[in-house]
Amino acid sequence: MTQNVGKCPKCEVVVTRLTIERVELVESHNTEWHGITLVCPNCFAILGAAVDPTEVKNFVVEEVVHKLRLVQ
Repeated sequence: MTQNVGKCPKCEVVVTRLTIERVELVESHNTEWHGITLVCPNCFAILGAAVDPTEVKNFVVEEVVHKLRLVQ
């Protein structure tokens, strides 16, 4: 196993784990998605954000099921 060397840009502690927090993401035209932020557990700085991958998976499944029903 390799040694972690990546440091938080705010507190400069080596990051060996991150805290995930759920957030709401809103586009400029008010479309809402569930999202996540990746947070330094030492200083609580947000190190990244993304659409919640579970939300994306569920959206894709719903769309595929909807399209398949239209074909039948």
